[in-house]
Amino acid sequence: MLARVAATRLGMLDHRLPTLGSRALFRFANMPVKPRSLFHTSAVTRTTDWQNMTATEQAATFDPTLPGRVLGPWQKFTGFMSFYKEGIKALWANRTQYRSIKQQIRNDEEISRAEFQIYTRYPNDRLRMIPFAVLVVLAPELIYLIVLLMPGFCPSTCMTYRAMTKGARRHDKLKQKLHLQALDRIRNAGLSTSDFVDEAALTKAVQAGNSVFSLDQMSRTNLALMYRFFGIGPLSMVLPTSWLRASVQRRLEYIRTDDALLGSEQLISGLGLVELFRACQERGIPAADLPEYQLRLALYNWVRLSQRQMPDNAVPIAWSRLVLLNRSVKLANSPV
Repeated sequence: MLARVAATRLGMLDHRLPTLGSRALFRFANMPVKPRSLFHTSAVTRTTDWQNMTATEQAATFDPTLPGRVLGPWQKFTGFMSFYKEGIKALWANRTQYRSIKQQIRNDEEISRAEFQIYTRYPNDRLRMIPFAVLVVLAPELIYLIVLLMPGFCPSTCMTYRAMTKGARRHDKLKQKLHLQALDRIRNAGLSTSDFVDEAALTKAVQAGNSVFSLDQMSRTNLALMYRFFGIGPLSMVLPTSWLRASVQRRLEYIRTDDALLGSEQLISGLGLVELFRACQERGIPAADLPEYQLRLALYNWVRLSQRQMPDNAVPIAWSRLVLLNRSVKLANSPV
């Protein structure tokens, strides 16, 4: 059941962000619930209202690796077991919801961002559910090590914050190399870093019609660069060009839809640390060593630029992240 409710400004503990939309769409059981500007920033959502959390949000609160938690050896072991158990339960609950969401989409009904995330994540999680559950039963002491070494083995509902940050740190090192390659590519295309530093310059560069901003005209080397930057998968140098283009296009379409939902639901201020981290990683924003308020501000800048200037083409924003990497595009009337 979906409920459309009037959106209210979502405050922050560290920074205040302007609102991005005028209405919000939420799914909390069958109840219309107003957005909240609540308390802790440790899980998927800032709300501490257990009744109004999804199964995924509830499972995330059990993560023993969240910042600020100091646990002894036995507490860590039991904490991990509770977290993985709740993660598997959340995965099973998402299975039921996934079927319902598919039916809603077939009926051309609106869905919320929480439902959109279940719809996009569950198909991959489903493939990992049975082997991961067997591992939890047969060799629970090996789970943490296996998740660190093979994060792709773990369903998203069972991925700890620490494992996410370790993977993000490796990917951020790769982004530093891709950043240097991107500087060479834009110089070859007749552009410079000054074309990416603020909203007006980026908009002007896009309107000039340079081929690097068009996915259909993008060269294979630039497609491979984008493919690796977004962390879509390995083997970018051996995959056919059509595969690279289709993969990058799917990721950009996903981001465009997610941007629209984040903006319309005004969720950026209300995202918890785990979900905020995931959203930044999906957009190629360096996340491993940045404080929470900077992650929130970087995501806000991305979504604001996407919704205001480039709702149909996220390629220029992706290039701006590659070229500037650790800096944000300066926006008009922006707090940065």
